[in-house]
Amino acid sequence: MKKLLFLLCLVVSINACNSPLGNGFVNDSDLKFEIGSEETVKLFQSFDSAWKNLDYKLMKSMIADSASFEFNDGKIANSADAFIKIIQEDVKKNSQEGNNYSWTTDYAFSVNIENSKKGEWVNAGFTADLDSLQDGITKRIYNDWYFFNENKKLELWYQNIRVVKEK
Repeated sequence: MKKLLFLLCLVVSINACNSPLGNGFVNDSDLKFEIGSEETVKLFQSFDSAWKNLDYKLMKSMIADSASFEFNDGKIANSADAFIKIIQEDVKKNSQEGNNYSWTTDYAFSVNIENSKKGEWVNAGFTADLDSLQDGITKRIYNDWYFFNENKKLELWYQNIRVVKEK
């Protein structure tokens, strides 16, 4: 009996290792999703590094022609040039307010959603501590979604921010 139980556990474990990881649902759909690839996380890390270093040329080379970007404040950019222009304005604003334009990347993971659009999503979290208070805000916590298409280009990006105020 012990041998049978051990064999059953072994078979289940091996099968689980060969199955796609992840679980979840897409509302009103039969689509499935699973944990994505390390390759897509590395694409994100390259883009994040270029953004931190304000390497606009590298960023532009990583963005698809059909890109769409939605900022937390409602701004929308539909090209690499429009996206970079908004970033440049944000860098200038932060500088004028006495804040460095920097953040800590807290995490990133990729998700592959089974659908007709080829590519993977990366969810990433960031923390930006402010050097000077802005309306009592001491820090911003970002949650962004990046979609890298099958050509390894950033095609979609959405940003959410939670602010932390001084106590």
